Amino acid sequence: MSTEGLVPPELLELPVVLRHLHVVRVVDITPHMRRVTLGGEQLGAFRAEGFDLTPFVTHNPDDFVKLFFPDPETDVLTLPEQDDGHLDWPRRPAPTHRSYTIRRYDEAAGELDLDFVLHGDGIAGEWARTVQPGEKIHVAGPRTSTVPPKRAAWWILAGDETALPAIAHYLDAPPADTPVFAFAVVPDAADEQAEVEGITWLTRRDGVSDGKQLADAIGELSLPEGEGWMWIAGEAGTVRELRAVAKALGVDKSMLDASGYWRQPVTGGVLKRVRTLRAQATETLAGRI
Repeated sequence: MSTEGLVPPELLELPVVLRHLHVVRVVDITPHMRRVTLGGEQLGAFRAEGFDLTPFVTHNPDDFVKLFFPDPETDVLTLPEQDDGHLDWPRRPAPTHRSYTIRRYDEAAGELDLDFVLHGDGIAGEWARTVQPGEKIHVAGPRTSTVPPKRAAWWILAGDETALPAIAHYLDAPPADTPVFAFAVVPDAADEQAEVEGITWLTRRDGVSDGKQLADAIGELSLPEGEGWMWIAGEAGTVRELRAVAKALGVDKSMLDASGYWRQPVTGGVLKRVRTLRAQATETLAGRI
């Protein structure tokens, strides 16, 4: 398709609201992915701290919210204070929070889905492993929303399992008349999400980085002529490798959305791997990583 009239991605600033929600249900999507559905009156407009606060809103599939947890050492929950359209964050003690991509928001049903990768022993993962319907949690955001480009010649979506909520959300309503090429690396074939159409699944292989697997798969594409958009996310080293792929494809910086969601520990053999990835990269990570 012609990219005449191409409109690059647009960053929107949103009012930030701290909401007290409850768990509606918990469902295992795959052996390593659990979906937690949140609900509550505060997904709508409400009044708190003397302010009239706006309903929950999201514009883009990779919008994210922050979840707040008790401090793992003191078990004390510290929250930011609600102000008019933003939050005031205390420094000591600082709130303990983690960011998660919105998988689905159903305004009519009053439900917010968040998908959690069950690996490691992080605060959010442990919460997702044990949480039960009825339990409460504080949620804030989204603070910003990046609207995808219009009239791009093609889209590439790529990442590891932590990128799956956003990739699947994009594929729920792909752009009309624009080819979308989506790739995801998962631990095992059982982690492929059968209900999501349009993803090329790559099973993780020993001795081969996720970035290499994704780069090889992208390299086999025959892309249409014209300027395309590339969205990449996942482990920081993987994102480094894929930024080099984007550069080789001639993707303009304004048409690249790159997010490092997490980092491999840099000890032992992993340190050597990270150094290798750095040597292969041609650009540094985006500031949001």
